[in-house]
Amino acid sequence: MSEGIYSIQKNEKFGRYMVANKHIKAGELILSESPLLIGPQVDGPLICLNCCRSLRTSGYIFCKGCNAAVVCSPKCTGKLHSQEECKAFKDIGLNGRFLVENDQVIFPLRCLIMKQCQPEIWKSMMQLESHLEARRGSFIWRRHAVVVEQSLRDMALTSEDDLKNDLIQRICGILDVNTFEIRPPQSHSLVITNPANQCLRGLYLEAALMAHDCMGNTHLSVDDDFVLRVKASVDIPKNSPVLFNYANALQGSLDRKQHLREGKYFECSCNRCNDPTELNTELSSLKCHACRKGLIRMMETINLESDWQCSVCRKTFKHYLIARTVEEGRMRIHEVDQTDITGMEHLLNKLLQSFHENHFLILELEQNMIGVYTQLAPKPENLSRKIELCQRLFDVSSIIEPGISRTKAISLYQLQSAMVDLAHKQYQNRSIDIHALVAMLDESETNLKEAIKYFLYEPLKSPEGRLAQIALSEMKMLRTSLGNIKKDLLSGELVDKQGSTIRRNNGSIQNAVEREKVVGFDTIDDVECTKLDSISLKKFTKNQRSRRNRKKFL
Repeated sequence: MSEGIYSIQKNEKFGRYMVANKHIKAGELILSESPLLIGPQVDGPLICLNCCRSLRTSGYIFCKGCNAAVVCSPKCTGKLHSQEECKAFKDIGLNGRFLVENDQVIFPLRCLIMKQCQPEIWKSMMQLESHLEARRGSFIWRRHAVVVEQSLRDMALTSEDDLKNDLIQRICGILDVNTFEIRPPQSHSLVITNPANQCLRGLYLEAALMAHDCMGNTHLSVDDDFVLRVKASVDIPKNSPVLFNYANALQGSLDRKQHLREGKYFECSCNRCNDPTELNTELSSLKCHACRKGLIRMMETINLESDWQCSVCRKTFKHYLIARTVEEGRMRIHEVDQTDITGMEHLLNKLLQSFHENHFLILELEQNMIGVYTQLAPKPENLSRKIELCQRLFDVSSIIEPGISRTKAISLYQLQSAMVDLAHKQYQNRSIDIHALVAMLDESETNLKEAIKYFLYEPLKSPEGRLAQIALSEMKMLRTSLGNIKKDLLSGELVDKQGSTIRRNNGSIQNAVEREKVVGFDTIDDVECTKLDSISLKKFTKNQRSRRNRKKFL
């Protein structure tokens, strides 16, 4: 526990939860913690027990010490398959083929081994909430009974007393309720499209005690060594709960509530969940086809089966009709070709007939489109569209994720990248003048600076941390280019429309602008500056374009 930063309290609403012992400033480190255990998702692929990399589906390699733990290579440098675990696997005569064929038992089995090897840590782990009674008899309970309990019983890896006391079910409950979704080691070269399958689960004893709120006050990051750091995303007053959003912030209220009810076994009653407009973002709102003016919102936010009602004509709609409409939209998004921007734009226009422009499905599709536009040729129309999409994502994220936010950082980074490319192309095409170029680059610098401010809260050994270093280099180049352009502007070396050079003394730019006002030029293209640092500007733009081949974590 971080000395003096927080303490653990208990009440009926949260159970055991974390409370700030002092006023914690935004960006301040609350805790840094290594995982107690790491394992695959319930339906995730088989992973190396030493480094957690995903494994191929044949030709398995096993640890030479126990001949049970499946590993990625005899020379794997991971440290997660400890000597204690290796010895325990060997002592119980565990067969590696059994773990390959029954990989769902790996995570619970590691917990059982901890009971023997690290009894004090085992005791702390078993104090975590399992929601045993809420899960009893449920689908997930029955699944664990067959896939985990029966498999362990067949291999005599658990006792009858343990089964009678629901020990295996309690362990599975603790893992399902308290683990954090973390990226696999190769995520820098892997596009995460299905976190529920591709990501790992990490159990962190201290971090698990943070309570939930859909407007959390913390920013979490995990580095390449799986060390989790919790920092305040906004100021946290003394004696206030330290809160983390267990759900996806860009989900609508209904999806978040269902996720929390089915996976965490509680109902959320935070300010966002209790507001049908979701803090005026309309993330769940549909358009009313009856009056074509109002928005359809949930009438009773505490009831998942509540009717929905139009804000203008007051017509009501059954919850299952809304659910069917949302599911249809979700299906179409998943079916559209994720490389066909024309098809995606067409689908977007279709969905906008039924959904508010900030609806979470619209935002999901637009995030996918940002990735596609990043890969397309940097034509002005493509860049302008990307800027528009990034700006809308940033605007919504600024409301639902106040303070330090990874989504805002990446949105701003993508936004400024497109803006710099567009400014350069428009200036080359003479569709903007030098002053507009400087203004666009100034705005890009502001956005990049803001993105870097958020990125610097990320660990250096993480995808975002590495992106922060790239962004810092790009900031240096952008500032150099801007400085040279502004210096040349002040030097007063101008060119008229015919290309003749006009040399002026100090104040020439101001005189030129005044002359424009007097003569009444329609555009400032009539007074152009040509002595630019074009080499550095082109170099910077080329550097910007090279980023289109990088994977983005949106």
